[in-house]
Amino acid sequence: MKISIRLLSCAVGFMALGLTAALAQEEPALSIQVVGRFDYPGTGNQTRPQKINDTGDIAGIFVDTSGASRGFVRFRNGTFSPPLVDPNDTSNFTEGRGINNSRLVCGDYLDATLGTFHGFFFLNNRYRNYDVPNTTTTIVLGVNNVGDFAGSATPTGGIQEAFLSIANTVTGIAIEMVPFTRRSIR
Repeated sequence: MKISIRLLSCAVGFMALGLTAALAQEEPALSIQVVGRFDYPGTGNQTRPQKINDTGDIAGIFVDTSGASRGFVRFRNGTFSPPLVDPNDTSNFTEGRGINNSRLVCGDYLDATLGTFHGFFFLNNRYRNYDVPNTTTTIVLGVNNVGDFAGSATPTGGIQEAFLSIANTVTGIAIEMVPFTRRSIR
């Protein structure tokens, strides 16, 4: 008897779903609207926008036809900065990853000599390099309007993890994987 009632309940539920779908006649919940398109100036560049600030300035990366990665800022008026290349970049690999309202750009560059990534900040045509203490790599991915920032870093001999720098205090964030055990659900 319990099985018959359950089967009847399932059948009624499926009919209700079908009727609801037929009556709904609504557009899909997800829609995408393209507001605009842009490419960093030059022939054959791949443009990869990363972050946008509250005033509409965009920080990003473009890869030119030689394979060099460069950072950029696309200002809200549609003009572009010259390519951003950290002075310590020895691999043709500088990436603009974030921007705040004061146009402080954060990102990373690759040091070919050491084979490691380092973070940077760029403002008013000046670079300031940043490495999380006691790490071999630092990638700065975003910066907020008060100058706090976040990214990823690899501790010496360790596994890449996230970090936050809030009020100049750096906190590492590592996720520990624990085994999954099955439990019966009643």
